[in-house]
Amino acid sequence: LLVTPCVVLIEYVLDRKVLSKQRTVLLVAVCVSVMISSKGALGHSYYGTICALIWVPFAALYKVQWGRVKAVYNCSTLALMRAVLPYSICVQAAMSPLVDPPGILDFAWTWEAVFWIALSGIFAFLVNFSGFLVMGNISALAHVLLGQLKTAIIMIGAAVLFGSKYTPSQLVGAIGAVVAIILYSHVTIKEKKTDSDRDKDDLTIPLVSSSSSKAMKSMNAATTY
Repeated sequence: LLVTPCVVLIEYVLDRKVLSKQRTVLLVAVCVSVMISSKGALGHSYYGTICALIWVPFAALYKVQWGRVKAVYNCSTLALMRAVLPYSICVQAAMSPLVDPPGILDFAWTWEAVFWIALSGIFAFLVNFSGFLVMGNISALAHVLLGQLKTAIIMIGAAVLFGSKYTPSQLVGAIGAVVAIILYSHVTIKEKKTDSDRDKDDLTIPLVSSSSSKAMKSMNAATTY
């Protein structure tokens, strides 16, 4: 939830991207709906606040920079992942003993456990790959909104299919988030199509210039006379 305004702010500071009034209103509606739908899971602590203040700006900057670097070097998503992720693995490996609970040496490493861990790693790679595709080819904001859409759909599906208990306000918030994100996508596509048509019109070169047109008219008039 907090990453969304950070992404908008960073894109404005770095690239001077400004949202239209319609997209801004819909984005606020998405944030409010997500906040309502997740109010049952909200909590507050000083340690959590400090971690959020550190993590949220870095997460937003990471999403924005991924798309900017991909555009600058004009490379594929897999090539950029190959260049970046090995360093990320080293950082995570160094941090894991500090943040993960102990017990990895006591874990029973059976063949079945190794299989499921490897399978989860493959699916994690595919999830990251799809996310990097969205950040690189569409935008960082689209990646954030897709994550919020996924969460809202999971809540609605869990309530309908599995009878999970949510308050009416949480379900209304989840439905509102889905509707607002769909409308936001519709408005964004419409605006991009309008901008594309305008750019095509600006690039259109007349076959006959105004001066040539005047000369042809004078010649026709002289011929008629």
